[in-house]
Amino acid sequence: MRHGPAEDRSPSGRDFDRPLSFEGRLVVERAARRLRAARRERDGSSPIARILSSPLVRARETAEIARAHLGLQELDIALVEELAADEAPAMSLVAGLKDGEGDALMVGHQPAAEVLVRSLCQGAPGLRAMRTATIAAMEWTGRGWVLGAVIDAHAPAEDEAAR
Repeated sequence: MRHGPAEDRSPSGRDFDRPLSFEGRLVVERAARRLRAARRERDGSSPIARILSSPLVRARETAEIARAHLGLQELDIALVEELAADEAPAMSLVAGLKDGEGDALMVGHQPAAEVLVRSLCQGAPGLRAMRTATIAAMEWTGRGWVLGAVIDAHAPAEDEAAR
């Protein structure tokens, strides 16, 4: 998941501290509700067992909102420096996910989030540019990753069924 829309500036002046905007919080809530609905529709969906987030404020807040709307308040959010990178995808994190127990939600930044999905899913046909709060659901098949659902909270819900 790419973090939600953030304020242009933070009180400290540091990019690290930029929080989600009011509208950004609403967009993240919409994305999380759509993810919850998509997971309910999918039979045999394993539970989200881990939430990993960039430590930057806007990503951390995105993870917290998603956790609440997915009913996962008991899960701790692991802050992972590797997810803070703008350019380098978190390949080493993904290597551990395919053998893990349950699904994981990772919250990071652009362009690294999109680069990661495209790298793992043979270019990810059908994936448009990942706008803020976009969720790309990838599934390990035993032979490779495939792109399942794409949840873009900026798009009308009916558009997502076509992806």
